Amino acid sequence: MSEEQSKPLAAFLAILPIGLLLMVDFFIESLQLAEKLIPHLAFGVLIAQLLCLVAFIKGEICPGQRGRLIKANVCFALYWFIWLGMSLASPHHYVMTDIVSLCGLSAVYAVWKQSKDDVARRGFLLMASLVSGFGVIAYLMIFFGNPTPNFVQYNPLAQALMGVLLANLCLSVSRNRLQGFIALLPLLMILLLALNALAVLIFILYQGTSAVVFSNVFAYGIYFLLHLVIAGVLLLHSVNKWKLSYNSLLILFFMASSLPVWAMFI
Repeated sequence: MSEEQSKPLAAFLAILPIGLLLMVDFFIESLQLAEKLIPHLAFGVLIAQLLCLVAFIKGEICPGQRGRLIKANVCFALYWFIWLGMSLASPHHYVMTDIVSLCGLSAVYAVWKQSKDDVARRGFLLMASLVSGFGVIAYLMIFFGNPTPNFVQYNPLAQALMGVLLANLCLSVSRNRLQGFIALLPLLMILLLALNALAVLIFILYQGTSAVVFSNVFAYGIYFLLHLVIAGVLLLHSVNKWKLSYNSLLILFFMASSLPVWAMFI
């Protein structure tokens, strides 16, 4: 594949996960009549941006890898622009959604405009990390302000799992060679899977037996089955020391991003 041919393909592969995220978010919004317009996956996107910022700040990457990772990160702007526009135009406008979207956009801009000077670049990227962190705090304020029955839908642990997969996809598309950092991501995913499953089980017990009726059993089953499938794939690759390909990551990413959909039926 020539360089000219690979650039459009790389752009498509970078923007495909964002397109899937928006489709899932739109589908969830179509299933509910919410008083406030709140994205179900924005927390995960912020986590992905923070992990990419760690790679930019701590990773020893050459200019070529840095440039490709910058282009992959710019695709996050599509998600934030669409959500900001939807929020401003919606009759269910919610200021906190605007703040989260602006934090995400600011981080994208900082990554895109990072200086070539090492000292200036590091300062700029650290500032972007603080802005992303503020976006995470803003989303957690939204989460804790939601009614308790909405816990599984907006669960930050499930979103964080999706965010780690999204960051891994960005590193894969940019052909990044931070092998040590990339090797830690599957372990982080397995930890988040375990914590999320435990949190949802505690939520079920907290809600009481009346929360688990026959119509919910299928949704609960699929929700936890997805955890087992994702964990199984990650463990299989880890035991055999296989590298997660883009296709494998995309399938796992889609399964993780679909968790809030199944939560709608719980």
